[in-house]
Amino acid sequence: MIPYFDFRLEDHLGLPIHLFGILVAIGVLLGDRIVVREGEKRGMDARDVRYLNIRMVLGGFVMAHLVSVIFYFPERIKESPWILLNLWSGLSSFGGFLGAALTYLYLTKKEKIPRLPYADVVALGLAVGWIFGRLGCTTAHDHPGRYTTFFLGVHYPPLGMNSPAGVRHDLGFDEFLLTIVMTAILFAYARRPRPAGRIIGLFATMYAPIRFGLDFLRATDVPRPDERYAGLTPAQWACMAALGVGIWLLVRPSPMLEFTGPPPPAPDEQDRPDKKTGARTGKKTGSKSGEKKSESATDAPAA
Repeated sequence: MIPYFDFRLEDHLGLPIHLFGILVAIGVLLGDRIVVREGEKRGMDARDVRYLNIRMVLGGFVMAHLVSVIFYFPERIKESPWILLNLWSGLSSFGGFLGAALTYLYLTKKEKIPRLPYADVVALGLAVGWIFGRLGCTTAHDHPGRYTTFFLGVHYPPLGMNSPAGVRHDLGFDEFLLTIVMTAILFAYARRPRPAGRIIGLFATMYAPIRFGLDFLRATDVPRPDERYAGLTPAQWACMAALGVGIWLLVRPSPMLEFTGPPPPAPDEQDRPDKKTGARTGKKTGSKSGEKKSESATDAPAA
């Protein structure tokens, strides 16, 4: 049995500071560095990668909150519609995946960035970031499970009138441990060149069954239990879709994504991203869409 620790660091200006937020921030920063490094190894422009990373994180956080409130706790909207604007008041992991995926689909099409190679390197950064994210959930104890005799159960305090103190699954902790194993497998698989889409496909195929099973252990005796739809949580429905997509990516024909190293520098040095945001400051004449503008400007024949 593991004791229940309160990981609130201190109160600042009347607001509690939790270790959860710090660990999530570390995960985002470290994940970004890994995506850039792995992308350059596979011939991607670091500027394109950073450009997408920042926007996917933002889109993911917004959608993570909206999905949490709308699908998991819809009663909170009736209590106060302003809850929709309080982005830190509830986050859904699959909502975050959805927001990041929609941002990814839109921007890769807009900027003409290869989708599957980028998705593969995102999977590697996401896996490492997810370790820190679930470690943050472990410190917050915000995913209480059912009562258990499992030796890694956490001794929770009373969670409500009908949920006395006792040893429960801490599903954030359980997923943290499983994510470490999953990440080790993913990086071992990615050590050699793989067809584009295989790494993200493996990530989805491994994660979906893990999350699907863990959600059956979610506590139902707490004051605000997760909403169920036909007996399943929203995440479990999403897991079935994710598993299908993951298997499809693993079996579909796809070109090999070789380790070619970073691309040569862009000819136009004005196409530099902002160092803080990663946004391009020029007209992207060194990027994929910018190359078309350069060809037009020099009357070069179209490909």
